[in-house]
Amino acid sequence: MIFNYMIVSMVALSALATGVAAPEFEAVSYDGRKITLSALLQQGPVMLVFLRGFS
Repeated sequence: MIFNYMIVSMVALSALATGVAAPEFEAVSYDGRKITLSALLQQGPVMLVFLRGFS
């Protein structure tokens, strides 16, 4: 139980607060293309959504 609390605390401390800019990142799209946050921001505002439980 204490271990779970420690993990949750560490995640909470490293999470970004609402309105804070996300750090630059690079990801691969579903069709294999490289995507960067900076490239997306050139097109306009970006909203990041993380879905869990999908495979």
